[in-house]
Amino acid sequence: MNKDSFVKELSKIRCCATFLTVSGYRNEYSEIADYNIIFHMNYQNALIKSIEVMKSYQATNDLELQAKQELLKSFNCSLSKLLNNPIELRDDGYTHFEVDGKIIKGAKLHLDSNTLHLYGLQVYKRILIPGNYPPDNRKPLTLIKNNLKKLTPIGKFRQFKICADRVDHISVEKLILTPPV
Repeated sequence: MNKDSFVKELSKIRCCATFLTVSGYRNEYSEIADYNIIFHMNYQNALIKSIEVMKSYQATNDLELQAKQELLKSFNCSLSKLLNNPIELRDDGYTHFEVDGKIIKGAKLHLDSNTLHLYGLQVYKRILIPGNYPPDNRKPLTLIKNNLKKLTPIGKFRQFKICADRVDHISVEKLILTPPV
């Protein structure tokens, strides 16, 4: 199956948010896992909900308060940019797919590498083979920001490279798709 055929199959599913399974995904650290994501998700709504979550979070110390403020600033900046230039219309090294004049949310093609990417919000992850990760040398503020971000929808945002050496198959609405070659 080529990229165009793969995306044409994706265009047949509901145009609203739906569950999609990425099976046997191999990341750059040799971890293999199955993911269930919300495909066709609305990134703007995820940002708005993330801002609400952060605003309501009660920091317990100064470092958490700083992390919260920095995340809020980042989320608000992203939302402002998104309102003026939707993610699907950005000139950011990717091209998005259209079928019958409608952009398929959650699918894009990286122009330099010609690699298909799928993205959405992670609902579930099952690790089949653990990866070999390097030691974590991040600073305390970064660790706290990452932990706070995990509480938000944006912290669940994932992007997958869809190619034969990374993915076994994709399942969505009774479709089973193998990665394009």
